[in-house]
Amino acid sequence: MISLKTRLLLLTLLPSLVACDSAQSPAPSAPTPVPTPDSTPAPSTLAVFTEHDTGFTTTDLRDAQDQIVQFSTSGELIWTADGTRLPGYRVSSHVFGSGRRYYFIEGKVCEAGCAFEVRFGTEDGDRRAYLTVDYGHDNPGTRVDVEVLGAELRVTRTNDYPPGTPTLSGIVTGTTVHGPVRLEGVVVARSISTSSRGTLTDRDGFYEIRGLIDGSDPVFVEKDGYGKRTTTVVIAGDTRFDIELAEEPVR
Repeated sequence: MISLKTRLLLLTLLPSLVACDSAQSPAPSAPTPVPTPDSTPAPSTLAVFTEHDTGFTTTDLRDAQDQIVQFSTSGELIWTADGTRLPGYRVSSHVFGSGRRYYFIEGKVCEAGCAFEVRFGTEDGDRRAYLTVDYGHDNPGTRVDVEVLGAELRVTRTNDYPPGTPTLSGIVTGTTVHGPVRLEGVVVARSISTSSRGTLTDRDGFYEIRGLIDGSDPVFVEKDGYGKRTTTVVIAGDTRFDIELAEEPVR
């Protein structure tokens, strides 16, 4: 049995023993918070369009009224006038046989088979990019008027070409036994990678093809009685190219 004297001694030493034990045992630390994943989507960037020959780059595409439209890499059309964003527009680029890169934007442009196609031009000494439309592998090269009303996109075709768009023109002459004559009704067509542009010569043998792109592509010439001819023409701005056809011998 513990004596009264021993009990009193233990009570006297107890506070010191508790303090010593507390100094040796570290206090429990607060639990480390578990990081939660960021559910905010990464901001989309703007699609960039680069001109093949000049290296000019831009994110701004202009319509016939010089209104600016942008496209995001996440597939949105951005109407910069008020910031409206319309989903469902995918930007793609293709390199064809000429080595030139073409940009297309697929989405709710017009009837089935339509897509925006980017063309470049010069206005007030500055290079710019413009919205045209490929109507099912046929692009006249003219600008379109774009309007966004609510959540609806409206695209209207115009007859205006991007400023500085090259024109190919010239005279087609036929070589006959009676000497050279200017030929009316000759088919002259230039084939570019995305479409063909063609025309007929007038009574003076003159032809003009507008809405072209700088570069080297075939030109096809054909007229009954004179056969066909294919030649390569280098377009660098407005280009003059006269053509001679030899009359076919009568059989």
